[in-house]
Amino acid sequence: MSFLALACTLIAVDGDTLRCGQERIRLIGIDAPELPGHCQEGRSCAAGDPFASQAALTTASRGTAEIDRQGRDHYERTLARVRVNGVDLSCAQITSGHAIYRADWDLLGEIGAECGVAKAVPGIRTTPRRTSARAARPTPTVTGSGWSYRNCAEARRAGAAPLRRGQPGYGAHMDGDGDGIACEPFRR
Repeated sequence: MSFLALACTLIAVDGDTLRCGQERIRLIGIDAPELPGHCQEGRSCAAGDPFASQAALTTASRGTAEIDRQGRDHYERTLARVRVNGVDLSCAQITSGHAIYRADWDLLGEIGAECGVAKAVPGIRTTPRRTSARAARPTPTVTGSGWSYRNCAEARRAGAAPLRRGQPGYGAHMDGDGDGIACEPFRR
């Protein structure tokens, strides 16, 4: 794993997002309770006390920090693993009960394996070499309920677009014309 030392003071925005100067960093593999008014209608948000979750992340983020950038989300936040004093912050939030594990948000399956909440995916390297933040690609996992990217921007960043019906990552919500091809480079 290639962690880079941070030269900033981490500030907990909520229970799963940090700020390092102007950079917003979203911890991968977890979902923390949303602050009041932040859980959008129709979205399934983590239960719990958002203020306690934010306070726990504030406490855990004090010390020497290292970051492993793995990509960006649709809000243009950096998706990353962050360690402070050698402790993975995603694992700390899960262990303390201030966040839940989300396998679909665990880009490389590392958080689930390291935190002991999921088994490592066979054949997936857990110490990938990253040349840039945009080079990391989520490994789609098919579950009983299926799996899809949240939107076409996310699929394009992962290098998976266009997607065909039946492929891992395909979702009808991304197939605007209903032809079975999502995230086409142009609409017909």
